[in-house]
Amino acid sequence: MKPEEQIYHEAMIASIRSEMNRIGSFISIPYAVFLTDRAGVILELVCSSPELREELIRTELGTGISLCRQHSGLNAVSLAMEMDCIGVVRGDEHSDPAFADWNCICAPLQTDGRTYGYVDISFHKKEQIEFAIPFVQQIAENITGKWMERNPGIREYRLESRFQHYRLSAREQDVARQWLLEKSALHISNELGISEGTVRNVLKNIYSKMRVSDRWQFIRKLTGDID
Repeated sequence: MKPEEQIYHEAMIASIRSEMNRIGSFISIPYAVFLTDRAGVILELVCSSPELREELIRTELGTGISLCRQHSGLNAVSLAMEMDCIGVVRGDEHSDPAFADWNCICAPLQTDGRTYGYVDISFHKKEQIEFAIPFVQQIAENITGKWMERNPGIREYRLESRFQHYRLSAREQDVARQWLLEKSALHISNELGISEGTVRNVLKNIYSKMRVSDRWQFIRKLTGDID
C-alpha cells in the first residue's frame, strides 16, 4: 500500500484538475491556482493560460516551492496555515515580490477532521476579490467533499486501514470486500472457490472481530467512523 501522504497528494492533484476543468472556462479574468500540501509546498499549479503558468514558474512559483512563512513570508497560504481558515492577502501586503501584482485567497482542504493541504486562487491586484472568498471556499469543499471522496486511491487506502484496524486476515479481507458489495454467500463462494459454509464461518469471524451483528453495521464500520 502506498504511503498515506502520497495517496492524498495524488488525490488532491487529481481533484484540483477535475474541479478547474469543470469551472475554469467560467472565470473570465486571468487566475492562478496553487495547490499545496499541509506544509505549504506547491503540489500543482493551474493557470488560466500556459503563458501565465510559465511566467509564474520563471518567478519560482512552481511545484516544489514552499509557501510557508519561514520560506516565503506572508502570503495567503502561510496566513491560512497559521489561522486554520481562509486567508486573504493583497498585492503589496505580500513579503515575496513575486506576489506583489496578485490578490490571493487561500482555503484549507479539510476532511475527516484533518487538514491535508491548501488551495490558493490568485487574481491580478486590480481585480476586486471580495466576490471570490465564498467561491474559493466552495472550491475547497468540492475538492474534499466531491472529488477526493470519489478518488479510488483514497477509498482503497481507507478500506485497507479499516482491515488492519480490525485485524482481518487475507481470507477475511477477500470475503469482506465481496460482502461490502452486498454479494450473497453463494456468490462469494463461487467467486473465491470455497464452500458456502466456509464463507459463512469467515463472516462469523469477521463480525466477531468487528463487533457487529448484521451487514448494515458491517458496512457502516468499514465505510464510516470507527467506533
